Amino acid sequence: VTIKLSGEASVCIADKEAQIKKVQESIDGLGEKVDDEAAEVTKQRNKLQKEKEELDKALAQCNLYKQNSDKASEHISLAEKSYFQEKYLIRGPHIYTLAVEYLKNPFELITDSGTFFWKHAGIQDLDVTETLTVFTIVILAIMIGLWIRRRMLNLEQRIEWHDHFTEHFTQAALTTFAKYLPWLFGASTAALILFIITEDISPAPFVTTLAIALLIYLAFITAVRFIFSPVEPAQTFFDFTPGIALKLSRRLRILAILTFAGYLAFYTVFSESIPELNRLLLRDVFSLLIVLNLIWLFMVLVRSPKLENIRWLLITLIIVFAFSLAAEWAGYRNLGLHGRRAVLLTFILLAVFLTLSKLFRDLFNAMDDGTYEWCKRLHEKLGVEEKKTLPGLVWIRLLTTIVIWGGFAHIVISSWDQSGAIIQHTRNYIVNGFQIGEFRIVPSKILLSLLIFALIIISTGWIKRQLESNWLPKTSMDRGAREAVVTITGYVMFVIAALAALSVAGFNFSNIAIVAGALSVGIGFGLQNIVNNFVSGLILLFERPVRKGDWIQVGTTEGYVQDIRIRSTRILTFDRSDVIVPNSELIANQVTNFMLDNIRGRAIISVGVAYGSDTEKVRYILTQVAEENELVVKDGTSPKPLVLFRGFGDSSLDFELRVHLYDVDRRLSTISNINFAIDKAFREEGIEIPFPQRDVHVKTLPDKNAGD
Repeated sequence: VTIKLSGEASVCIADKEAQIKKVQESIDGLGEKVDDEAAEVTKQRNKLQKEKEELDKALAQCNLYKQNSDKASEHISLAEKSYFQEKYLIRGPHIYTLAVEYLKNPFELITDSGTFFWKHAGIQDLDVTETLTVFTIVILAIMIGLWIRRRMLNLEQRIEWHDHFTEHFTQAALTTFAKYLPWLFGASTAALILFIITEDISPAPFVTTLAIALLIYLAFITAVRFIFSPVEPAQTFFDFTPGIALKLSRRLRILAILTFAGYLAFYTVFSESIPELNRLLLRDVFSLLIVLNLIWLFMVLVRSPKLENIRWLLITLIIVFAFSLAAEWAGYRNLGLHGRRAVLLTFILLAVFLTLSKLFRDLFNAMDDGTYEWCKRLHEKLGVEEKKTLPGLVWIRLLTTIVIWGGFAHIVISSWDQSGAIIQHTRNYIVNGFQIGEFRIVPSKILLSLLIFALIIISTGWIKRQLESNWLPKTSMDRGAREAVVTITGYVMFVIAALAALSVAGFNFSNIAIVAGALSVGIGFGLQNIVNNFVSGLILLFERPVRKGDWIQVGTTEGYVQDIRIRSTRILTFDRSDVIVPNSELIANQVTNFMLDNIRGRAIISVGVAYGSDTEKVRYILTQVAEENELVVKDGTSPKPLVLFRGFGDSSLDFELRVHLYDVDRRLSTISNINFAIDKAFREEGIEIPFPQRDVHVKTLPDKNAGD
């Protein structure tokens, strides 16, 4: 509490100092006071001075608040330090003393245990009707569990499982939980009924505690089987070394049995029936069994080749367990127990959070890759192509990672720091932030801003998809205008996401003029090209001389426009190569757009025939071939096919067939089809397509008698 108050006081001081600085700047802006200054200036000066005095008083209160909270925090810290020193460094009798006392009356422990079970077990508190009721309902719960288990196993057999971590995890959970479900149902039912029946009895009867402990034991055994040796046909979802998982499973089950017995012996009413010295000796013996089992367990991990990099850590943990046992036997039982618990809890939490982290990583990878049907539907809803990453998901990944490992650190620190001072300080920094110069950074607000930014970016894909497929097609806008609206919407949503995130993070927009000034300096020095391309991109989006899907030619680059971004345009050439063209080139240079107003275009086919061919017949054949092609315009909406006799070549009579096409995008294939048809028609009519020929005249022949 004092740490929280101190943090609030720090925030108060920072806030008041900022306000005082702002008021002082306003006062300085009025200049020095002169005798004949205007009444309005004097009035404003007095108002600001009064406001500054009020803020000075408030600042003094905040400073006093901070000093008092710091003093209280110091006193509480000293008291906590004294308390925990006394708690963990207090020394009881060591094991040798306990053993000597036990040997004086070795049968006392057995006698007291028998007396306890006879008088305080709790069974005698139940009448015959209650006993039969408990027995009947437990049997019924087990039968229901058996029925559900059969349904779960049938479901497991019907599912087609894939080789993914998540699916291995789900299958292992399904089969293992199904195996232990009847006994979990029975134990939980018994614990619930006994708790209700013995609710008014204090302390709780041993039989009730036994039922609750049995439920916890079965849940732990189920978790061990699930992680290390799932029920077949499921496989382990972690990549364990062969044989390691089975050994770990067996030793963890032994550890579970020891823990179950220790809970019943030391944390129930049974412990009150044993004399204190015997109870301490029994606890020391129990600690020996626990530590030996833990060392036995960790030795399996030490021998694993996959854990060779952290072998030193595992050996360190084994040494810590041994020291905790030595501390208990020396009489420092609270210290030894706390150290062992904290180390073991840290190790267990590390395994749990690693599993959780891997599950989320696999989930996000599936969402990006479209692994499952629901992932593909999500891609479709957000307008994202398959195998393309979801926009904004990277921020969700980052936020999830921070939350998972932040939670891990919180729990681990809490297990080690019993006073909670570290957690309080950390929480104070996260919630109230910390000061760096004139800036106050609040991590909790930054995390929230990341979440808001990611959610808006992800929703942008859905909004663009709805605009493109559902809303804009119902308007009178042409295709290019609709694409421009969708693109601009994406940029507007990005700006909204950035502004919302900055606002939540605590960014002061009054400093926007400073940012704008810095940007203007940057533009003047080296960002002219970027700004030029940015403005050109806006012109392209609004004027739309080039649209997505158009066939254009820019210089030597020819192809289809794939995407118009705010800085550049991507063109896919006919060789399937992506060419990135800065937007400024599309505005400043000549661009040929074959599909700007309509998709019609002209094709020219050149052909030559041999001298002596019937030219009228050639014209008729070329005209007929053009009219038979379905892509050639013949309805008068464009010029009809035209045959031109272009001239007399060296080897041929040169003709041109000029046709207008419905779809210029299919010009090359149409020219090819017309060429095939011309060749076929000329062959059928006996018209020859010549090739260049030369006559060689030899004036003299070499003398046959001439030497070689």
